[in-house]
Amino acid sequence: MSGATKQMIVSTNGLTKSYGGRTVLDSVDIRVPEGAIYGFIGANGAGKTTTLKILMGLISATSGEATVMGMERGSLPVKPLDGIAYLPDVPEINSWLTAREALLLFGSISGVDRNTAPDRAESLLKLVGLENTQLKVGGFSRGMKQRLGIAVALMGSPRLLILDEPTSALDPIGRAQVLEIIESLRGKTTVLFSSHLLADVQQVCSHVGILNRGQLLSQGTLEEVIASAPQPETSIRLSGQQASIVRARNLLERELPEITIQSQANSLQNAYTHLVKGRNS
Repeated sequence: MSGATKQMIVSTNGLTKSYGGRTVLDSVDIRVPEGAIYGFIGANGAGKTTTLKILMGLISATSGEATVMGMERGSLPVKPLDGIAYLPDVPEINSWLTAREALLLFGSISGVDRNTAPDRAESLLKLVGLENTQLKVGGFSRGMKQRLGIAVALMGSPRLLILDEPTSALDPIGRAQVLEIIESLRGKTTVLFSSHLLADVQQVCSHVGILNRGQLLSQGTLEEVIASAPQPETSIRLSGQQASIVRARNLLERELPEITIQSQANSLQNAYTHLVKGRNS
């Protein structure tokens, strides 16, 4: 298994969750190495949010095991766990606060030292590009709220940051800004984030897990998961005259310098489509 020599900050074994007679998670085994940016991808309803909620201790599992930073998850009630922060897809922050006030408030809740909290708040405001805004949170755009939510989640210097669909409802500029923030955390904080936007995951993630209808289809480094799919076909574009020559002769017998060869690069989208279609066919 990829990353087997690294410490796993998150791991599950046979994690299963059912509601009534419906199985939402079916024996899922996740491995998130320490320091990774792990993209947990799948369609809406695949079971991503359910998995994250179990890891956070918000809901219980039906069966199986889960550990986060060495602490057991999966049954309620859970023991409080320091060093973990969670940002839902729609962060709720008091609308009457400024960004700076919000950070200081959540810093106080997180137990950040009063003497260091202001400097940390300023540093995080710069990280998310909100250091100059004087607006109240109620006047923020969706993208600004998302960036502030990440800053709030980082206020307590978490060892593990869990983000649920952090870019799904943002415009292209807002998505780019949030992805840049996630990328800036590489090597500083382990990030586990769910998404159905494969281009976003491919842009910033070091590791990937593909979830489909509650089952984990593939997992590993980004390069390993992409390489697991067949190489896309190469297409050759010919002019009418060149096409006639190819039909009349073996292509290798004659030089055709005007031929254009287009080779599609393998991608996470290609790997995802290959795995999901193969499982659902």
